[in-house]
Amino acid sequence: MTIIDKIIEIIDKPQAARLLCPYSGLVFLAMVLIYKDVSGINLRQATVIKLLKAAASELKATKLKSKLKVAVLPQNSSNRSATLLDLYAEHAAEYNFKTSRFATESDEPVMEPVPELLKSLIDKSNANHVGLVKGNALSHAIEEFLKAMMKACGIFVKDIKDLIENAKRQQASFVIPDELSLQA
Repeated sequence: MTIIDKIIEIIDKPQAARLLCPYSGLVFLAMVLIYKDVSGINLRQATVIKLLKAAASELKATKLKSKLKVAVLPQNSSNRSATLLDLYAEHAAEYNFKTSRFATESDEPVMEPVPELLKSLIDKSNANHVGLVKGNALSHAIEEFLKAMMKACGIFVKDIKDLIENAKRQQASFVIPDELSLQA
């Protein structure tokens, strides 16, 4: 069972999600998708985009009284693998960080219920699955979530390069429950 499967299990249990983190399970899932290496999981890109957009909307709509708190533990950076944040940073670098934001054909709100999106997130039937690929739609969803998260953390960014640098700092301190047991 992957960490994604575990998070999907607890998202429907609000009390357990509150114990896991002080913000919603959907936001936590989005942070895992962006900050952790999920390359070994067959994720459906269209669903990832919709979940990131839904999480960004939730962050924007929530009036947080306090800043988001992230557990900080020392990490060995040499073990880091490719993440969605890395994919986003690579895509931004292709534009020499000159774009103000990644445009997408459709910036409509997500209409599907989150439970349906969660059920379709992992493509368990496709053995020849293609991993997540760079593109404006995915980069736009990542960017919108990161901007909303930075704002919720009280971090204001001036451009994409600043957004990536701040997101990398947040990533360095983002620890998931499975990693906590490894640190003991």
